[in-house]
Amino acid sequence: MSEIVCLCKGISEDTIVEAIKNGAKSVEEVKEATGATTGFCKGGRCKGKIEELIKEN
Repeated sequence: MSEIVCLCKGISEDTIVEAIKNGAKSVEEVKEATGATTGFCKGGRCKGKIEELIKEN
């Protein structure tokens, strides 16, 4: 199992990378595809990691 990136929603790195591979090119598109950044902290804890994953993939 991969690391949990979005702690509020329990969304894993694998799920986010899959969304990126399926065409998500921004944090907003990853949000729409996975629900990441929609939890209590509104992306305060995971936005940076999502941006990093977008750049890497």
